[in-house]
Amino acid sequence: MSKIDISELRKAVSENRYLIRLHAKSRMGERRVSDSDVKHVLASGDVIEQHLNARPYAKALFMAQVRGEPLYVSCAFDGTNAQIITVHWYDPNRWINPWTRKKG
Repeated sequence: MSKIDISELRKAVSENRYLIRLHAKSRMGERRVSDSDVKHVLASGDVIEQHLNARPYAKALFMAQVRGEPLYVSCAFDGTNAQIITVHWYDPNRWINPWTRKKG
């Protein structure tokens, strides 16, 4: 599969063609992340990773600053609709810096 069309994914989110999966909704509550935080990250964040062989759809990890901290949103895209998989804040134990995940 080729890379995810990020502009189409962002368009889908801006047109409210997205679903926040149950796992993501749960994590949003635990981590005090709002729907508008998620939309901000997807609309303006950096694409940190793409997993093109993920099933059932390719997914991408986005990161943007929210309230002064890096927030990550994992999102699958079927070419028409986006699915928010999970969200998490920056964890220095798992990341070298906000753009680079630690190996292993």
